Amino acid sequence: MLKILDEKVKTSCYDMADRYPDCRYLYIVDSLDELIEHEGYLYCVSDSNDSFSELVDEECKLREQGILCVHAGSYNNGGGIGVQYEVSEAKV
Repeated sequence: MLKILDEKVKTSCYDMADRYPDCRYLYIVDSLDELIEHEGYLYCVSDSNDSFSELVDEECKLREQGILCVHAGSYNNGGGIGVQYEVSEAKV
């Protein structure tokens, strides 16, 4: 599910990751120079692959409006989109 939060308080991306583990999210930055600070205004959160396309749609809408945003986070389903792995227990 995609949740639009549109927060007005600047937060670190590390805090966002702690609050929303195993999620992808967009946050808005004021300028490209501020990217190095790893802070921004949390805009929306996607908690599963099912809402990934909605997240990308929101990112495109923001960019079309000239709003700078950062796409961050991970669903932790293998470390990347489309990458999955399986671990099996070895029998001794």
